[in-house]
Amino acid sequence: MFNTKTYSKLFWPVLIEQILMTSVGIVNTMMVSSVGVYAISAVSIVDSINFVIMNLFIAFSTGATVAIAQQKGAKDDTGANESASQSLFACVLLSLISGILIIFFKDNVIEFLFGEAEVLVKSNAIVYLLYSGVSYPFLATFTISAGVLRASGDTKSPMRISLISNAVNITIGAFCIYFLNLGVAGAGIALLSSRIVSAGILLLNLYNPKSRICIKKIKPRFTKKVLYPVLRIGIPASLDGMIFNGGKLLISTLITSLGTASLGAHGISSSVASFVNIPGNSISIVAVTVVGQAVGSGVYGKDLKKIFRSLILFSMVLLGITSLIMYPAMPFFIDFYNPTSDVKALALDALNLVLIFLPLAWPFSFILNACLRSTGDSLYVTIISVLSMWLVRVCGAWVSEKYFGMGFLGVWLFWCMDWVTRGTMFLARTKFSPYVNNPPAVKE
Repeated sequence: MFNTKTYSKLFWPVLIEQILMTSVGIVNTMMVSSVGVYAISAVSIVDSINFVIMNLFIAFSTGATVAIAQQKGAKDDTGANESASQSLFACVLLSLISGILIIFFKDNVIEFLFGEAEVLVKSNAIVYLLYSGVSYPFLATFTISAGVLRASGDTKSPMRISLISNAVNITIGAFCIYFLNLGVAGAGIALLSSRIVSAGILLLNLYNPKSRICIKKIKPRFTKKVLYPVLRIGIPASLDGMIFNGGKLLISTLITSLGTASLGAHGISSSVASFVNIPGNSISIVAVTVVGQAVGSGVYGKDLKKIFRSLILFSMVLLGITSLIMYPAMPFFIDFYNPTSDVKALALDALNLVLIFLPLAWPFSFILNACLRSTGDSLYVTIISVLSMWLVRVCGAWVSEKYFGMGFLGVWLFWCMDWVTRGTMFLARTKFSPYVNNPPAVKE
């Protein structure tokens, strides 16, 4: 059941979806770059805020995906459908609250976190944050719905819908930025439009009786029996992601103090790094479904570790190939963002570091994260992720700047060191985790 054929069937649609989603983000950044470095900086700092909020939806999606995958593996279709319904309602309710808070306090958020940024950067960031806040309920709907479908083994539907969504995003973005000259507001309008479309179509897919997961009716209620398995995974994942992305947000404020050039380079580096890492992110998504269904069907011990190893090896090979291809092309790739010479030099230094560490360290840090979390071993993963993020990535970046004057490059060096640290701890955990070696003994 869990072999190369299974991986490929799940992986390729997810890979295509991730390419589409990441590429549209890159295209948006490139289009915004035509407005100026301040526009890239504005979008970059808002994205750092968005990632913190989005983590709440992703955490719910992760919890639902693991719970539903295990229920599907155990042939419990009724439980899977009920988990999908209640998870969707809870996640959308949370997104509405988050969106309302962001809309009302957007000015205060930007000033508090990025008060040292230039006035033009902050004013555009406020505009982009407004559109982001309005889009949260639609993003939450898409995130949880896509996770539910992937848990059932359906990775093609999210892929098709991402294709439509990206076409909407690019078309509207290009029209608003190049023809209407709306700048950052144009990018915000495109973002909101694409999320409305993707959420609507994917939700209709879940109401389709022929779908592997069918939500007949979304009931505004919560039951402990249904939501507990979701929250048992989702709450630690949420804390992990909130603190992780909170750390990234703090790093963005540190970079803001280094000047607009560093902030622009950080936005470009993050955008390009996400593109290079598409295969890794795709495999981490597949890992949740594969490992979750394996645990649900009673696979553990040596057989489960074999699945872990195959997923890690698969990601290392693909990321290695991607890094080798991108290394000579990186200077030309960065040129698409229309950077100034100082911004380009900073971005190139950071990305060369990423290309070295990505195939060697990232799979152990994030593929194993997904694998361990999918067995139910969520608390350990959260503790290690939080400690590594703050002690290595955040404190390391701060010390490198304050005491060694390493500046922008120091931030990205300790970014990579964080991967090495957490990967080492996760690798050690696979040998002793009771969830991996004997899950039935710890089931609640």
